[in-house]
Amino acid sequence: MNRLICILVLFFISTGLFAQKLLLVENMKSLKNFKYYQGDEIIIKCFGSDGRITDQILDMTDTTVIFDIMGEMRLEEISGIYKENWLIRILRGFTLLGGVAYFGLDSFNRLINNDSPVILAETLIISGGMVAFSFALIPFNYRKINKGKNWHLRTIDLDSF
Repeated sequence: MNRLICILVLFFISTGLFAQKLLLVENMKSLKNFKYYQGDEIIIKCFGSDGRITDQILDMTDTTVIFDIMGEMRLEEISGIYKENWLIRILRGFTLLGGVAYFGLDSFNRLINNDSPVILAETLIISGGMVAFSFALIPFNYRKINKGKNWHLRTIDLDSF
C-alpha cells in the first residue's frame, strides 16, 4: 500500500515538471555563471539607454530574450546585467535596525530611570552613524556585470536534451 501511495505521489509531481529555457551569464576565465529562468526578474542595461531596466523574462530563443515590458530583445543589444549583492542587503538591514534599536533602547532606558538628559549626544552619534552607514551602502547594493571579453550571454534550451 505504501508503495502505491509513493508511486501515485511521484506520478502527480512529475506531471508538473517540464524542461526550461535559461539565460546563462558566464565568465569564461573563472567559470563563474549566473542563471536566469523564465519568469525571473532581471535588471539589465542596454546599449543607448541611460538607466537600468527592470523587467521579467517571458521567453527565450537562441538569439533573443522576450521581456514583459521591453518586448523582444537581441542578446547583442544587452550591454550589462546587474546582480544584487545579498550580503550588502543583509548588512544594510542590520545596521539600519541596529541604529534605530540602539537609539530607542537607550532613550527608553534613560527615560524610565529618570536620567536628566534623556537623549545623550553619544547615543545620537552612534545610532546616527549606524543609520548613515546603512544609507551609504546603497550604491553597493548592485554589481554590474559588463558583457564583453570576459562575460558572455547565451540561452540554453533544455527541451532539446
